[in-house]
Amino acid sequence: MINNCPIMLYTRKNTQDYTSLAEQVILYAEKRGFEEIKADFDGYDKPASLNMLQQQIKLTPDFTAKRGNNKHYFELVVKNEEREDQLKLVSKWKALEMIAGMKGGRLHLFVPRGSYKFATDLVREHGIEARITKLSDIQN
Repeated sequence: MINNCPIMLYTRKNTQDYTSLAEQVILYAEKRGFEEIKADFDGYDKPASLNMLQQQIKLTPDFTAKRGNNKHYFELVVKNEEREDQLKLVSKWKALEMIAGMKGGRLHLFVPRGSYKFATDLVREHGIEARITKLSDIQN
C-alpha cells in the first residue's frame, strides 16, 4: 500500500486553520509572480504526486508553481514531535528539493508561528536547501 504523508499532516490539512494558512501562501506566491499554482486542498488543481516505490510512499507537495520555465515546490511546515513522522517529512523535503533543482526551481518552506525552530533544525540537520519564510512575515 502506498501511503500519503504522515497522518497528522493529512489531518491538519482538513482544518480551517490550514486552509487559512494555505490561502496566505497562495496569495504570497501570486504577488511574487508565480503562475500555474496547484495546491493540495479543495478549490485548486492538485499537484502531481511523486511515488517512491521502494519505500512505498506517495508524496504530494502542498503547492507547486512556476515562474518562467522553473518549477518551485512549496510546503507548509507542520511541527511534529514524532521521530518517524519527522523522518518522513525530511524524505519528502529532500525529494522536493532535488526535483525542484532539476527543474530550475527551489523548495520553499512556509512556517506558522511556533514551528520556525523545528523547520530550521530539520533543514540544518539534514542538509536540505530550502528558502524558509515565516508566515507572520507575509501576512497582509
